[in-house]
Amino acid sequence: MAETPKLVSSMGRAELDKIFVRGYDLNEQLLGKISFAQMLCLMLQGRMPTAEEGRMIDSMLIVLVDHGMTTGAAAARMTFHSAPEAIQGAVAAAILGAGSVHLGSSEYCAKMLNDALPRSSKETDLDAVAKNTVEKRLANKQLIPGIGHGIHTGGDPRADKLFQVAQETKVYGRYCELLRKIGKIADEKVGKHLPVNVTGAIAAISMDMGFHWQMSKSFAILGRALGGLAHVGEEIRRPIARGISNLIRDNLQYEPEK
Repeated sequence: MAETPKLVSSMGRAELDKIFVRGYDLNEQLLGKISFAQMLCLMLQGRMPTAEEGRMIDSMLIVLVDHGMTTGAAAARMTFHSAPEAIQGAVAAAILGAGSVHLGSSEYCAKMLNDALPRSSKETDLDAVAKNTVEKRLANKQLIPGIGHGIHTGGDPRADKLFQVAQETKVYGRYCELLRKIGKIADEKVGKHLPVNVTGAIAAISMDMGFHWQMSKSFAILGRALGGLAHVGEEIRRPIARGISNLIRDNLQYEPEK
């Protein structure tokens, strides 16, 4: 008879009168004593952040909460309009589209940075790494995630501010520097201004803070979940979903495919 495999988790456990999270007593050691930014670092890295790291995490959680009437915000409102009894569905709709085009490119950028400069690498010539990364991706007709923006074509002000906070909190490191060099080289190679965007900045900063590259999207997901909730809250007070639906119905033309 095969031995039952051992299943291991260090996340937490619940007992009759106590709850433990990452080794901490939830009621006695965490509630009322730590911030959500501290909790994020504890859960994703298994440690408490320094005060400066906490400020950086707060900034990354805040920066993507809202960007106007995005497709995700509209999806949240339309979903709530159809199923007002399930607010969680509307919030899920707000973040399901976090991918390569909108919101979620931090994950792709972080993977690019990780592939170009593994954590174990002792490489110090970041100019060479950046040049090789850009040339390789362009040769393979791949997009360079983390640079360029459809609206903020002159430069994403959110990225600039995040890098400023990163420098102030002393978390700015080689991944931030590498991505900025990638952006400059891409400018020259493509012949178009491609400044680092906000999700790129999040990718680089989270990598410099030691987060796994696949966790870089966490900040976008958590931030935009709050944004989705806020749009649902406004939809309750000032509904526009029906108007959006009517606008589509009144203006959509049906034509057979040729």
